[in-house]
Amino acid sequence: MPKLHFEDIQFQEEKDNIRDIFLKNFYFELTYSELNKIGKFRVIKQDLEIEGKDEIVQRNFNTLLEQKLHELKSFQGKEATYIYQGFIPMIGSLYFGIIDRNTNIIEIRPITGCNLNCAFCSVDLARRERDFVVNVDCLASEAEKLAELKSSKCKEIEMHINGQGEPLLYAPLAELISKLKKIKNVKTISIDTNGTLLTKEKVDEIVSAGLTRFNISLNAFSDKTAEKVAGVRYPFENVKKMCKYIAKKTDILITPVWLYTINDKDIEQLIEFSQELKKIRPQQQTPFMGIQNFLEYRYGKKPAKEICWSDFYDELEKLEKKHKIRLRLSRDDFNIVKANVLRKPFQKGEAVQAKIICRGKFPKEMLCASHNRIISVRTEKKLGKIIDAVITRSKYNVFYGKEI
Repeated sequence: MPKLHFEDIQFQEEKDNIRDIFLKNFYFELTYSELNKIGKFRVIKQDLEIEGKDEIVQRNFNTLLEQKLHELKSFQGKEATYIYQGFIPMIGSLYFGIIDRNTNIIEIRPITGCNLNCAFCSVDLARRERDFVVNVDCLASEAEKLAELKSSKCKEIEMHINGQGEPLLYAPLAELISKLKKIKNVKTISIDTNGTLLTKEKVDEIVSAGLTRFNISLNAFSDKTAEKVAGVRYPFENVKKMCKYIAKKTDILITPVWLYTINDKDIEQLIEFSQELKKIRPQQQTPFMGIQNFLEYRYGKKPAKEICWSDFYDELEKLEKKHKIRLRLSRDDFNIVKANVLRKPFQKGEAVQAKIICRGKFPKEMLCASHNRIISVRTEKKLGKIIDAVITRSKYNVFYGKEI
């Protein structure tokens, strides 16, 4: 009886179907009748055994698997899309894939979805209808191509893992980091994380894989304020403990969002905490504290009033004098320089034809493909259709269009 084993799938037998856990945070379901069409089956230790000739079973199951991956759901209760080579381009969307902001930093976005419900979330994930997760080999392959382009004039590349959600939810994170580390001229691999899913074992795993800096979005310094900001129960003491553990292993940057009237006192406590981390890791060359100004976004949450940048920097200057620490940071602090830019296949205002390949996050939003780029377009046309659109945004090779 052929045994079907997948590194990324675990089969769990339930009353009416087989639930397939995919990349730990997603799932799809196989009915008994669908599997019986291939052959008699049984689940053994989260693997699947099906009667029949090996090649035939494998071929028929792979056909069924490809179909079911289009019915993927996340454990956050949303429909989900698995991004893999030949299905959806890796460049063009803010949701996932690769983003080039014209510097030596390459942004890697492997997953959407989050375990928190932050009061200041710039994308307000609760309003989004769909999650995305990207194949690890596709991400690494595209990142390597872009790094090669930039390396002709820049010999120190940073791979920055972030996204519209929590990157630690990405099951093959250590594998991704390991692959990025092998790319020529990659000197820094950093990650944005809320830190709530960290354990000593997880820190050790991804540091061993090649991660060189954690950017921890710790936004409060008490259980009460932390839960108010996070929107859920928040393991503040454990996050603080993990920050100290990280400082013993690799570089760390505390990156709170300053929400005026909400976490004002916490900001000063976080500055003092960052100075504690500096004592643990005196060899670190980059800053330990990077305070962010809260900005209002069209689809984001607005728990506090946005203040202008000049007022924000004035406040930072006051804190610098009080705590004797530099808080007004620049690109030089992180060795960020301009680098070769990925060519854009079309410009703002240009008319293009594109094929609808998958649903986006918002109602009526479709992700379309043209010239190996994604274009987000609002349309009521169905998947697979070709549409005419005019490009309304093309900054950083992220494209939006309007159907014409």
